[in-house]
Amino acid sequence: MIPAAGAGQARVYWRPMGTWAFVRFLHVAAAGVWLGMQVTLFVLVPALRRMLPPERVREIVRAAGMRLAIVAAVALPTIAVTGVALGRHEPAAAEHPGVVTLKQALLVAMVVLLAGHGLVPGRKARIAASVLILIFTLAAMYAGAWLVSE
Repeated sequence: MIPAAGAGQARVYWRPMGTWAFVRFLHVAAAGVWLGMQVTLFVLVPALRRMLPPERVREIVRAAGMRLAIVAAVALPTIAVTGVALGRHEPAAAEHPGVVTLKQALLVAMVVLLAGHGLVPGRKARIAASVLILIFTLAAMYAGAWLVSE
């Protein structure tokens, strides 16, 4: 917001958002949704396991997983498309192409782990995949924060 000073009453107006600010907003919002989903599951599933019988937990987690897959189907491509666009546009990305490549590799690894997560038999393997996805997400977000601080 920018205060407008002039004769009479002061008023506040919003500066129009530029295209690249909107692309950055979409990128950060999608990444936030993706991270928020993971943190929610990491908090919720152990609590459900303590409170409910195993068959009920599986039922709830499967139902939530199907709904969250829809969110991921929007968030991950949004992260990918806006990330590539920002990587080609932002000066910091041009100065540090290795960081951009790292972020892209982490996203690919997350997608592979996510795809394998549902196919892997065994609870421990799925938990390990979930932990790796969360670690890769945090690493990618840290790399992005580092890029914009440069």
